Amino acid sequence: MHDAFLKNLSARAAFYQGSGTNHEAQNFTGSLVIRPAHGGAALWFRATGDDGEIYHEELVLIGAAFNGGLTMTSLNSNIPAAQHFVSEMTSADEARFITPDFEKPRNFRERVTLLLNDSGITYSFAWGMPGQPIEDRSSATMIRTVGTPAGCPLSI
Repeated sequence: MHDAFLKNLSARAAFYQGSGTNHEAQNFTGSLVIRPAHGGAALWFRATGDDGEIYHEELVLIGAAFNGGLTMTSLNSNIPAAQHFVSEMTSADEARFITPDFEKPRNFRERVTLLLNDSGITYSFAWGMPGQPIEDRSSATMIRTVGTPAGCPLSI
């Protein structure tokens, strides 16, 4: 099923923008760029507060894994190292990625979900600090937008 998701994601190569709320209940503008990349996809995401503060920014690669699932790697402003994820669930319109130690509560755990729909894309994050439960923390729903976002390292 990962082939169908990658095909749908790559077919949506464009700039998206919309609104979201983070784990501190702060509203933000979500900006997302999707580009096809060697059978997978490259994504750039930024969450910008109403005052212009950048709450989160990341560059992501999604592709097929040798085990038949999907893999995702994120370089982002919230974690001081490259973050690796494996697919937890994939359909033609949705992919959920989890950190490898997702079932071990002594570690930081995270789930990232990409939901593709007719009107746009929802990008959401659920996570738990060591010893804490995993909870939905941040989400943005974005629609296709004309233009090029400032500071994006991916060309459109």
